[in-house]
Amino acid sequence: MELLCRRCHRRVAVSAAEYDIFEQMHYVCFHYEFEHGEFDVDEQCDAGGCPSAPFGSGKRAVVETARALAIESASDAPWTNPTLHEYLEALAGWIEDSDGHYPRHPPQNGWEVVNDALRAATDYE
Repeated sequence: MELLCRRCHRRVAVSAAEYDIFEQMHYVCFHYEFEHGEFDVDEQCDAGGCPSAPFGSGKRAVVETARALAIESASDAPWTNPTLHEYLEALAGWIEDSDGHYPRHPPQNGWEVVNDALRAATDYE
């Protein structure tokens, strides 16, 4: 039996195992129907894992974090990893071990992971 999304009427394949959980819809259709609220569909909403996040504020948050870290670094912030090579090694280590930071599911928005990683690398051991 072919599963059809009751919102967009297209075939449900990738999220077929969760078809009934998502009220016979794709996850994305379910999200926009019940979780996204009054937000523009191209704007990130407050729900974790919002499919619109890559188009919304995620990139801006990473830019703001990177600039804030540059200012902190220039003012000799008391980081565990104050040199560039220590920071980059910690960044790589945190990303490699990030499954422990996200015990259930990593954010679908890669910008969130990058933002978390930038901040975490200052003190990651």
